[in-house]
Amino acid sequence: MEKETEKFYKTFCKMTQSKSGMWEQRFYTDGTLAPCWGYQIDETASVIYGVFNHYEHTKDLKFLKDTLKMCESATKYLKKYIQNLLEGKEEEYKSYDLWEENEGIHTYSLASIFASFEVMIKIYDKLKPEFATNRLKLEKIQKEKAILKKYLIQIKDYILKNLYDNKKKTFIRNRDGKTDISLLGLVTPFKVFVPKEKKILNTIERIDLNLRTYTGGYLRYETDRYVGGNPWVIANLWMANYYIEAGNKTKARECFDFVIKTATEHGFLGEQIENKTMQTKWVIGLGWSHAMFINVLQKLYVQ
Repeated sequence: MEKETEKFYKTFCKMTQSKSGMWEQRFYTDGTLAPCWGYQIDETASVIYGVFNHYEHTKDLKFLKDTLKMCESATKYLKKYIQNLLEGKEEEYKSYDLWEENEGIHTYSLASIFASFEVMIKIYDKLKPEFATNRLKLEKIQKEKAILKKYLIQIKDYILKNLYDNKKKTFIRNRDGKTDISLLGLVTPFKVFVPKEKKILNTIERIDLNLRTYTGGYLRYETDRYVGGNPWVIANLWMANYYIEAGNKTKARECFDFVIKTATEHGFLGEQIENKTMQTKWVIGLGWSHAMFINVLQKLYVQ
C-alpha cells in the first residue's frame, strides 16, 4: 500500500500538523480534530520515524525531500520538549502514555523521541547531496545533526538514571515503577538498546514474571484492569517482535501461535483475549492488532 502510505504522510499529516510542529491525539479521516482527552508526545515522534521507515521501503528521495519541512518542524517541537525535560521542568511537559491512561514522563515516549532524532540524522544524510549547491543549508544541516547527536546521548542517560530501577534491576515505564509491555519499545522498534543487553534481559524476565498469564497471553502492564484485565493481542505480538530481534524464533512462534489460535473463525483479531474462554473480547477487528500481526508474519515467515 505504498501510494496510500505516501498520501498519509504527504497529505494527511501535513494537513493536521499544528503550527508548533506537533500533532494532536486524534483526528477524523477528513483531517478535522476529533474529541481528545490528552496529549501523547510519542505520536509526534512516530510520524518522523514513520516517514523514514517508508523511505527505507521505497527508496524514494523525492518523498523524503517533500516531507523534510514537516519533519523539521516536528523535530523542533520535540527538541523543545527534551530541553525542558533536561532542565528539570518535568511537571510542565508531561504527556499521556500510549495507553492514554497515565500522565507523566514515560520510557516508551522517550524511546520514540530518541528514534525520531536518530532517523532525522539519517534523513539529513540521505538528502545532503540534494543541497550540494546550497552552502547555507548544508551548514544548517551539520549544526542540526550535532545537536541531535548530543540529545541522543542525553535521552539515553536520562532513561538510565530515571527510568531504571536499580533495586529491581529492570526498566520501569514511568515513576509509578510498574512493568509494562511497552518497555519493549526500547528494543523494538526504537532501538535505544540491543536485545541481549543485561538490563533488557532483566526486564524481559520481569515481564514474564508479572505480565505472562497461565494461558501464555501477556497483559499490557501490572494490575491492568481494563475491561476485566485480559491479555492483549498486541502484547503477544510485541513479545514476538522482541524475540525475533533477539534471534529466538522458537519463543517468537510461541507468542505468535497464541494469537493465531485465539483469532475468530473469520480470522479477525481482537483487542484482548479472555483467559477463561480463550475468546476474543472487546474490540474485534482492531487495526493495531492486525498491523502488528502482519509485521510479525513478515519477519517470521516471509523475509
